[in-house]
Amino acid sequence: MISSYQGKRALLIGNGINQLDAEQSVSWGDLLEELRRDFHIEVDLNNAFKPFPLGFEEMLHRKRGSNELESKLRILKRAIRRNIDEQLSDKPGFNDYHRRMMQSGYDDVLTTNYDYALQKSILPEFLEQKSKLAQNKQESKFSLKRKYHVPNLDTNIWHIHGELFDSRNLSPGGPFYHEESIMIGYEHYASYLEKIQDNFAGYRGAQKPENQGLLTRIRNQVSGLFWTDIFFTHHLDIVGQGLDYSENHLWWLLNQRANFIRTHNDPNSLHINNRIRYFYPIIPDNNTTPETDLNEIIRKRNAIEKAKGIGEVLEAFEVERVGIRCESYEAFYEEVLGGI
Repeated sequence: MISSYQGKRALLIGNGINQLDAEQSVSWGDLLEELRRDFHIEVDLNNAFKPFPLGFEEMLHRKRGSNELESKLRILKRAIRRNIDEQLSDKPGFNDYHRRMMQSGYDDVLTTNYDYALQKSILPEFLEQKSKLAQNKQESKFSLKRKYHVPNLDTNIWHIHGELFDSRNLSPGGPFYHEESIMIGYEHYASYLEKIQDNFAGYRGAQKPENQGLLTRIRNQVSGLFWTDIFFTHHLDIVGQGLDYSENHLWWLLNQRANFIRTHNDPNSLHINNRIRYFYPIIPDNNTTPETDLNEIIRKRNAIEKAKGIGEVLEAFEVERVGIRCESYEAFYEEVLGGI
C-alpha cells in the first residue's frame, strides 16, 4: 500500500495572526466596512448571518455607477489593495508572531491572507525581490499554484486566496489587473471550488502531472504542484483560521480526505496517513456582569453554537482538534509556538 504522507510539515494560517497587532493588519469586516464607507454603499454588514462573500456580492450590486459588474469588481479590488497599502505605509507590516511561526520548521505555509507579512517577517526586502521569488506567474484569477519561495528558510508560501499585487507583467489598460486574484466574493469562491474539483479529479488518460488527478500524482510521487496536494501529503497544522462555513473549498478538501481515509482499505490502494491538527483558543469570559443586551446574548450564544458545530464536523472529518485554554490570543500563539 502506498502512503500519502511524504515526511513534510505544513501550516495553514489565517487572519488571526494579523489581529494580534491591529495597526499592522485589517480584518475582513474592516475591509468591507472601508469599502462601504469609501463608496457610500448602503449595505448592512453587521448581520452575523450574512457571510462576508455574499456581503461583498451585495456591495457589487448596490454600488452606484456602471452596471457592468466586472468594472465594479476591478474598482473594489483595487480599493482593497490601496486601503491595505495606506494602512501599512511606513510600518513593517508584520509582527513578531509572523516571524516566529515562519521559523517553526514548516516546509510549506498556506495562507488565506492577501498581504506579504509572512514573507517580510523573514525577508524585509521581499517586495523588491518579489518577482524573482515568485514560483508561478501564469495564474490570474485563481490561486492553485500561487506561491513564493523564501530562500532564507527554504520554505514556500502559498497565497491560496490570492494576493494584493501579483507578479505578472501586464500591459497598462489591458483586460487583466494585478489585484484580480483577491478572493472575497461569493462568485469567486464558487468558481474556485469548481476549479479545485476539476484539479482533484484530473483528466482521463492525461500524461502531464498537472493534468492528472491528485491521487494519481501522489501515487506517481509528482505531487506538490498545487496547494491542494498538501492536505494529503503533509502533516498540516491549522492556526488562526476560523474555518467559517463560507470556506467551502477547504471543507470540501477535508471531506474528500475523510472519504478516502474511510473507503480506501484495499492493500493496493493509496493509504491517506497524514495528520491534520486544528488549533483553537479557549478563552474564559471573565465578564461577571450579567448580560442584559438581548442582541449580545444572542450573538454570544450563536458564536458558541457555531464553534461547537465546526468542532463536531472536524472530528468526523478525521481532523485532530487541539483546544488551548488561555487568557488571551497572544497567550494562545505562545502555547501554539511551544507545542509545534
